Amino acid sequence: MGRRGSSALPPWVKLPSLPAALMEFTQKAQDPSVGPGELGRIIDKDAGLTCQLLRHVNSAAAGFGQQARTAQEALVRMGVRGASLYLLTTGMDQVLKSSQSRLVNFAGFWCANLERALFAREVAGLLGADRELAFTGAMLSDCLLPLLANKATQTYVRFLEGQKATPRSIIGFEENEFGWNHAEATACLLSGWKLPRDVICCVLLHHKGLAMLKDAELRRTAVAAVAIASLLPDQLQQEPSGLALLWRLEQSWPSFRLEALAERVAARFAETETGVTNPFPLARRVRRPR
Repeated sequence: MGRRGSSALPPWVKLPSLPAALMEFTQKAQDPSVGPGELGRIIDKDAGLTCQLLRHVNSAAAGFGQQARTAQEALVRMGVRGASLYLLTTGMDQVLKSSQSRLVNFAGFWCANLERALFAREVAGLLGADRELAFTGAMLSDCLLPLLANKATQTYVRFLEGQKATPRSIIGFEENEFGWNHAEATACLLSGWKLPRDVICCVLLHHKGLAMLKDAELRRTAVAAVAIASLLPDQLQQEPSGLALLWRLEQSWPSFRLEALAERVAARFAETETGVTNPFPLARRVRRPR
């Protein structure tokens, strides 16, 4: 991120905040000298976080067998890093659900966001990378977009209207309009929250696309998985050439099969038991023309 920080953002960008207990937990979890006991007590300060963590660790999908009764027991079963990534995802999910936008259909945005995170997790598995880091990074990448689209509605309307005549990446459009883009803004937000650097890296580089597969250091990491997942089509048309690039990727990567991955995402989406109906699932959006 260089020297760019939240001070580079205009005053109309009011950054959201995570629950205080989650902020404290996330920061303490990065200190190897802090054990599950102290971290569990931090989670216990927030009944909502405690319930979410126990519900997850005791679910059939988690597959841990014997049920955990306390936050500390859940941390021991999941591991501090796994619990931290999970709680970050659920915390940001709450922030997203509390946001409103005149431009973004939130139900569709939320479904696409979860599908992209599930897709990133599957791609990370193909790369041999950290699957849960990829999921979390993808979930957080666009968390500011509904807020930005609400505060600068006419600007983003111009972007959508311009896509019909001259399609372009949303990143280039934002940099031309604002001097920064939503990837940088979100990375600044997460940096201010003192989140793990690998999470911030996933967010900051999520619009780098297939170029990440050529990066000697990051090509087999969750960062690359999130960047690939960010090429998926969405309601804001962020990457108009993204789908074509993903089809092209199939030709050079035998284990990458877009439609098969989309079907796996559909199965994982159903397993989340969100109770949300997905009107336009990923499997339909990535279907290759016959």
